[in-house]
Amino acid sequence: MTHIFIINPYSGQSSLADDLRDRLSRINGLNYYVFNTRCAGYEKTLVGKVLHFFQGEKLRFYCCGGSGTMRNMLCGFDDLSEAEVAFFPCGMTNDFLKVFGTEAERFKNIEELINGDVINVDYIKTNCGYALNTVSLGLDSNTVMFTDNYRTLQIFNDNLPYNAAIIHSILLAKQLSYDIEIDGEMISDITAETIFGNGNFFGGNLYISDSNNVFDGIGGYLNAPKLNTAEEIKMMSALIKRDLDYTRKICRCGEFERFSIRRTDGSPFMLNFDGELQSGISFLEAEMIRKGLKFVVPKGLTFPKEKEGGRINE
Repeated sequence: MTHIFIINPYSGQSSLADDLRDRLSRINGLNYYVFNTRCAGYEKTLVGKVLHFFQGEKLRFYCCGGSGTMRNMLCGFDDLSEAEVAFFPCGMTNDFLKVFGTEAERFKNIEELINGDVINVDYIKTNCGYALNTVSLGLDSNTVMFTDNYRTLQIFNDNLPYNAAIIHSILLAKQLSYDIEIDGEMISDITAETIFGNGNFFGGNLYISDSNNVFDGIGGYLNAPKLNTAEEIKMMSALIKRDLDYTRKICRCGEFERFSIRRTDGSPFMLNFDGELQSGISFLEAEMIRKGLKFVVPKGLTFPKEKEGGRINE
């Protein structure tokens, strides 16, 4: 097997990525290549080039970055059923790994990943590419868009641009009307926030559901109708505190296998795919693909057996 490491040097914990090359050089007999991304979204291009030049070889791709790096890497594959991927977390957010509970820390051990087990996990397939963890719009997508406006604040604290963008989104972003169909049921309303999740977390510490697992082909969604500023702040606080009782009082919550989204007025809109913003979308259709992705986990990793109020993981 040839091991392909794609490093995003601009992702949050750059020191982990910097240390990776040295650690790989110490592993005897490892056939590997390391590539750095050059700009946002370059992971997709890198994957396409590697698949072309290493045609016919057995490959394993390692995402060395955050949630967005993984999403962009996955979009480099025409057919994810033929991909084998691993997640070495170096980013500010690595939300998908949180489904593994306390075992998520083990993904930072590159030796354990290289010698790890391959399992099959769910992912979200759309007409605009793939998502491993979440697809969202509203407050969340606005926050990603505004984060770049506050990037210079990063010299004081890595989280400041994101926090400033949240405040900007809550106070100034306009709430829009969408037609959202979930497993045949139509919701047409002004939307403050809508999230479709394969995993349970998004945005680093916001908790969407206690019932999602990544093996059953079923995801969880949260749809917040029009909210005023105070209500948006309360909703964000509830998501951080994992207060799902309050979240369910002000939001529609449920499960999904398929969904579609369009603006009620027909205008293009933007969506957040695992922390990566995509604009100019006129219509999105999506479905959960059950166990469609070969995903590498550290050797012998154990899964949470059951989550309160949720399903039993395999």
